[in-house]
Amino acid sequence: MSHTPVPEPTEGREHRVLVLGTGGTIASERTAEGFKPLNEKKARDAFYRRIARHPQLSDADACGDFDNIPATKVGRNTRYPPLRTPALDEHGNTVVYEILDLENHMDSSEMTPKDWNIIAALLHENWDNYEGFVVLSGTDTLAYTSSVLTFLFVDAGKPITVTGAQIPLREARSDGWYNLLESLIVSGCLPYAGVGVCFNHEVLQGCRATKSSPNLLHAFETPSVAPWIRLNVRITALPNLTRRSAAPPPPLITLQEAPSVLSCAIYPGITGSILATQIHSMPTCKAVIISAFGSGNLPVKEESGVLQALEATVKREILVVVVSSCHIPNIYPLYALGVRLLSIGVLPGFDMTHEAAFAKLSWLVSRSDLSFEDRQREFQTPIAGEITA
Repeated sequence: MSHTPVPEPTEGREHRVLVLGTGGTIASERTAEGFKPLNEKKARDAFYRRIARHPQLSDADACGDFDNIPATKVGRNTRYPPLRTPALDEHGNTVVYEILDLENHMDSSEMTPKDWNIIAALLHENWDNYEGFVVLSGTDTLAYTSSVLTFLFVDAGKPITVTGAQIPLREARSDGWYNLLESLIVSGCLPYAGVGVCFNHEVLQGCRATKSSPNLLHAFETPSVAPWIRLNVRITALPNLTRRSAAPPPPLITLQEAPSVLSCAIYPGITGSILATQIHSMPTCKAVIISAFGSGNLPVKEESGVLQALEATVKREILVVVVSSCHIPNIYPLYALGVRLLSIGVLPGFDMTHEAAFAKLSWLVSRSDLSFEDRQREFQTPIAGEITA
């Protein structure tokens, strides 16, 4: 499906956006141990000050010293004074945005369901006050965050844009400058809704994104689908994107914070006893992702014990899902092996990324309104475009 030009507004106005800061590379500072996000007030203020002085991100006086930033405590978090972009197009559209800095600035490899619950609760709490939202994240688990938010905010009528940087904002060559600017444009000015990842002049579908490189500025891709939006000289988008609406987010679901989804990789020589040991060692386990060979292949000879271990797991009403470990994933339950797995209750992941499968399972097992059979059925049903129908 080809992209088409994004319709331009006939008149400009001021758009309101909330930016949630969680840390990550974009907010990192130099330390004796290398770059890392810091929680000291001085470092947080410096991050805000850099943005406030950037001519494309703020129309504030670049000569202002911002020495005494009147930040406000909101619970344990910190809200910084609003900033306004210069005009972003010939019609005079601008974005007024506030940065709400979470209490714990973290490397995203430390992100947990508890942190996703905090982010989701803040988005819910502020939903009616803004036209859109930006979540600043470290890149290592950014695709997990965007996938989780996709399910928690399915069919909501506003944009939630997740972004970050490969190079810290404090560095001259940082890609964070345009990632943040374009995220503000997407969440503030463009007519679309949904959870997306804005990175390197593209917006990717949140529950299809995966990190593909720790080095390239083009760090994310959606292997199975085209980018939603391309921010080139002309901004173009897929013609079937969901438009903004008054649709509220669904009721807030609190993700289980105890580990509930186990991820296991299949490799030559793995045995059922190894799988069973991993599963049994996690008492709170409610779902298992098996990253298998090719189109969902794994050893099933009786002596390996793998099939028996998976069957026993399903009988304990633990969801078992098989995804492909290939870069472009797809599970075809067409071979005899696939049919055999289905017969014991193992579910195909179709063309879901690992991140999307993890997020969807975390969402499903946290819903007390669903039975085990409901969860099995819902996992195989496209909810937010995570599966190619």
